[in-house]
Amino acid sequence: MRRVVGVTALLAGAVLTAAGSSRPLYETTRIDSGYRSAYRVTLWASEYTTPDGVTATEDAKVLFGVPVVVAAALLVLTAVLVLASARLPARVALAARVGSVAAAGLLVGAVWSVGQNVLASTETSDLVGGKLVATAGSGMWLLVVAAVVAVAGCLLVQRRPEEPVYQLPDDDDTDTPPMGIPIHPSVSTEESSPG
Repeated sequence: MRRVVGVTALLAGAVLTAAGSSRPLYETTRIDSGYRSAYRVTLWASEYTTPDGVTATEDAKVLFGVPVVVAAALLVLTAVLVLASARLPARVALAARVGSVAAAGLLVGAVWSVGQNVLASTETSDLVGGKLVATAGSGMWLLVVAAVVAVAGCLLVQRRPEEPVYQLPDDDDTDTPPMGIPIHPSVSTEESSPG
């Protein structure tokens, strides 16, 4: 059950990442004497709306979307592999679990970088005859939620360590030490050492 919830969280993180990658990361609105213009930035492009309502789109100079989309694809891949891990060799199942950590880490790193850029860009300033208001957009919030969900899914798909067995049953009812090698009191170290 825990594995299925983890896989679901990994897939949900990927879906939220894809949704957030197309939404605005932040929006800057300039209000001058009743006129309003807006500047929106996504992971892939920027969009400017003039006061008369004309909108122009320009490709972003820095494509923050590449690591985000790669992380989303890795989340999907590792979720499928973790789901099928019961039928896969142990090494592949282990690689899937480690891959989920790598995918979640990549997503967190990418969202952190984007978030730092958004924080540096969001501010409110008074201008001569107007005001400049910059706020985080829905894309940024979706990416933050996606990163949290992906990390939760990554933690849930990890296997718990199995209980170690310290006591093995013996034929002669002697206690077995933690290393699993029974030592019989009748054999002393002087007798067994070459002399």
